[in-house]
Amino acid sequence: MRHLKSAGAVLAATIAAAVLCASNASAQVKWDVTPFVGYYIASDLFDTYPSSGTAAGTTGVELTNSFAWGGRLTAINRRGAIEFAYTRTGSDMKLKQPQFGQTRSTFGRLDIDNYDINFIGYEPTGNPKVTPFGVIGIGWSITHPSIDGDFLGSNPSPESNSLFNFNFGLGVRIAMNEKIATRLEGRWRVTDTNLETSSGLWCDPFGYCYSYSSNWYDAGELEAGISYSFK
Repeated sequence: MRHLKSAGAVLAATIAAAVLCASNASAQVKWDVTPFVGYYIASDLFDTYPSSGTAAGTTGVELTNSFAWGGRLTAINRRGAIEFAYTRTGSDMKLKQPQFGQTRSTFGRLDIDNYDINFIGYEPTGNPKVTPFGVIGIGWSITHPSIDGDFLGSNPSPESNSLFNFNFGLGVRIAMNEKIATRLEGRWRVTDTNLETSSGLWCDPFGYCYSYSSNWYDAGELEAGISYSFK
């Protein structure tokens, strides 16, 4: 319920930002193209549990922190902006503590393509070259899981899924000249796993099964990019 309330608040704020942008539609629009790189701060994704009495113990499965990259196309209108963004992340799947019979801790990988529509509010400062901003957005994540064969056993490979997500964050745009600016930001992304927490995904040959640890997957992103402006 807490996550649903948070999602509702984000959606309400997003709608308000969209209305604000629409009300300023007559103002001159400037476009930014921003390639960026960043650091993906992952969290726990799965839990494991014994499939029978022959196995003992439980542990969590985490995604490792990793490199991220992507791009943004931003339409800037007075003190607000709307943008389309793409972010690519990829993390190893790693057991926090391998259980009896499991041969190693790292057993797969999860790559994620994130597509977002973001709404940005700028806050002018005394320095016209430095502009802090807040951002909220909604979008979808396409997952690409890959499990090593010895952990997958006779099970079919996990399928790719398209999942709803929302994000929010803070940043700053630092203009170097009329065309070029540096954009720095941090954001938090929440993704709906679209499955019940207790639903099993697969069972490995060592006697352990895997399920999502939460209905919502949280992750952080720290990003730095170079923006090029045109009209």
